[in-house]
Amino acid sequence: MVQRLACCALLFSLLLPVVARADVTTGDASPGMKGFAERHGSETSSVGPLAASLQGKPVVVRIHADWCPACKATQATIDQLKSVYAGKINFVQFDMTNGKTAAASLQDAEKLGLDKFFWASEAATSTVAVIDPKSGKVYATLYNDGQLGDYSKAVDEAIAGEHR
Repeated sequence: MVQRLACCALLFSLLLPVVARADVTTGDASPGMKGFAERHGSETSSVGPLAASLQGKPVVVRIHADWCPACKATQATIDQLKSVYAGKINFVQFDMTNGKTAAASLQDAEKLGLDKFFWASEAATSTVAVIDPKSGKVYATLYNDGQLGDYSKAVDEAIAGEHR
C-alpha cells in the first residue's frame, strides 16, 4: 500500500509540470485570468522611433508583475528567449507589480520612447511585443505565450528587417 502511494505521488509530481505546461502552450497559461482585451489591453501596430540607446537591435518589451500567474508560467520561455538571442536583441521589462514599480516603469517607458506601448498594455500583464527600434513597427504582440517558436519567429523577422 505504501509503495502504491509513493508510486502515485512520484507519478503525479512528474506529470504536474507537463500538465501545467500544457496550459501555457495552448495560450491559456492562467485559466482564471481575464483575456487581454478584458484587461483593457489594446494592440498597437507602431509606437514610433525608440530611444538612441535601443537602436541597432530589435526590442523585446514585456509587461510583467510578480503576482501575475501567466507571467510566472511564461518566465522560463522568456529566460530562454533572452539566452538564445543574447547580444542580438534589446530586452526591456516593465514591472507592474505595484504602484511604485509601475511609476518607475512609466518613467523608463517615456525615456525609451515606449510610452505608447506602455499605455496600451499596462493592464495586460504577460504581454510581450517585438518592435523595430528605428521605425517603431510592432512585429508581433504575444499574450500568455509559452512557445519559444512564436517569439523566435517575430524576433527573426525583426532581425531580418534590421539587415535590409
